Amino acid sequence: MHFGLEQYVPLALYFCAMIVFLLSLFWRPQVGLYFLIPLLPLQTIRYRIIDLPLGNKLIDILLLGVILGAIFKGYRFEKTPMNKLLLLFGIFCYVELWRGAFYLKTEMPLSIADPRFSNWKNYMVMFIIFVVVVNVIKNVKQIQILLVLMCLSVLAVDKGYYSTMSGRDISHFSYEVRDGGPLGYAGVNGVATFEAEFMIFLLGVAAYQKRKSLKMGMWVLVAFSGYCLMISFSREAYAGILIGLLFLGLLHQRWLLIPLAIFLFSWQSFVPTAVQERVNMTYDKTDQQLDSSAEDRVKIWDDAMYLFQQDPVFGDGFDTYRFQHRVSIYTDTHNYFLKVLVEMGAIGLLFFLFLLAKATRLGLKLWRSAQDPFLKSIGLGFALLMACVFVVNFFGDRWLYIEVNGFLWVLLACVVRGQIIANQRLAEAEAAGPSGQPQFGEEEPVLA
Repeated sequence: MHFGLEQYVPLALYFCAMIVFLLSLFWRPQVGLYFLIPLLPLQTIRYRIIDLPLGNKLIDILLLGVILGAIFKGYRFEKTPMNKLLLLFGIFCYVELWRGAFYLKTEMPLSIADPRFSNWKNYMVMFIIFVVVVNVIKNVKQIQILLVLMCLSVLAVDKGYYSTMSGRDISHFSYEVRDGGPLGYAGVNGVATFEAEFMIFLLGVAAYQKRKSLKMGMWVLVAFSGYCLMISFSREAYAGILIGLLFLGLLHQRWLLIPLAIFLFSWQSFVPTAVQERVNMTYDKTDQQLDSSAEDRVKIWDDAMYLFQQDPVFGDGFDTYRFQHRVSIYTDTHNYFLKVLVEMGAIGLLFFLFLLAKATRLGLKLWRSAQDPFLKSIGLGFALLMACVFVVNFFGDRWLYIEVNGFLWVLLACVVRGQIIANQRLAEAEAAGPSGQPQFGEEEPVLA
């Protein structure tokens, strides 16, 4: 029920974005992030203003407003463990973008109209989001606000996906019944991956939540997301959430290993018929062969390995495989690690794996070192999310979509900021000494 106001939603969103841009510029840059971040996964909503002036640049313009606002406010640029790595990786990807242009014999990647340059730019936007959030979000309260807004965004995704699927017959599995929901061209596996990643992150946060009302709210959101994940019929997302739960059990909640083991041995007694059909169709025991989808993936992987052998060190170049149309209608390797291997060679894959390992390590470090239970929970949740990320990208490109992984970079920034806060608190406690008073030779702080 929209009371006849549905047609005005794009204009309302557009003018709100303009106001938020100005507020970010001249008041508080955090406002721009509070408005932008919940919209990252909601591609179908963002695209409702695409025909309005600069509507297709919503993310870029809001980020620009936040960056300029931070500069005007004199925000200090933070040195983080990720800065140099992301800068070097971004430059490496751009060099590979040029190599790809020579490989494909296309125009040089200098214009945003070039689809390959546009894809590289969109990838770099996620790195920029990380840098901006680290430098603009300053305290625990602001991290908590971001988390609440992300939860509301996930709730909107769940509601939109549920509304789409509720009118369809899902008593039995069919490819026609699947849908990408609010994430748009990220596809059904994209929305399933998004649900799985945020679910396992939220479970990590809930593990340290003491307030029963908040803990219950998180569990309700996890349950709703879990239902949407189930009816997405995405086998990779199923695997991702199970691995995430396994790591949650191993790292923090050992009791979880028992129900997880029971589920793995008797899952067909718990899940609907359509889900059983989707999982069981992977391998036909009667004919002793893979289903057509799995067989096609094996063919693509074999072809990708053949291409890799042609230039194993540096690959063909960034974003080249999809333009070659090597296997039937497919334009993706359906394994992001293989995609990196083919396009950027062994050097690129090592770079990418180091990035994943570094991000995971930062989450684990915050979990182990922070005294604040909330900061500990952010670190644990992010480490679990990265375990899920590692699994799902074995089955497709779930890395380059901002709709799927925009939150990942926001949460990584929260982890880094959380570590900065934890280190500052520890330094202040050590400076104060055991009695809470300044050590000999130190001045008593003066309250303004």
